[in-house]
Amino acid sequence: MNSAAGSIIHILADLPIFLRKQMMQNRLKEFYEMSDDEKSEIINMALSAVPTIDPNKLSVLFKTWLELLSEFDAEKRGVMFQTYCMQILANPCSITKLDFKLLTTVFVSLDQVQRERLTDSLHEVLLNLPNRSKILKMIPEHSLKIVGLK
Repeated sequence: MNSAAGSIIHILADLPIFLRKQMMQNRLKEFYEMSDDEKSEIINMALSAVPTIDPNKLSVLFKTWLELLSEFDAEKRGVMFQTYCMQILANPCSITKLDFKLLTTVFVSLDQVQRERLTDSLHEVLLNLPNRSKILKMIPEHSLKIVGLK
C-alpha cells in the first residue's frame, strides 16, 4: 500500500502544473467525503510515502497541496490538520524522516494570505488538542517559529 501511495505521489509530481493541480484538487475534495477511518488511512500512507520522494518533487507537490488547501474553508483545513495531528500522535515515528527544513522553505514561499489561512487553521487545531505539546516537541524549533508556534 505504501508503494502505491509513493507511486501516485511520483506520478503527480511529474505532471504539468495544470494537470497536477486539478488532480490534487479532486483528491482533496474526495478526502472530505471519506469516513474518518479512510481519512486516517490516506494520511498514514502519505506520511509513509513522503520520505521516499525526491526532495525537488516533494517541494513541488507540497507547495501545490498547501496552495489548494489554503483555498478550502477553515473547517476543511481544520479537518485535514486534525487528521494529520491524530495520526502523528498515534504513530510518532511517522514524522521522524520528514525534511522539516524543506517543508518549511516551501511554506515560506507561499503568499502571505495563504500562509495566514494555513497557520490560523493549524493554530486552532493545536489549541484544541489535549496533547498538543507532544506534537510540538516533535517539530524543529525553526519550523515552529515560522508558523508562529514558538
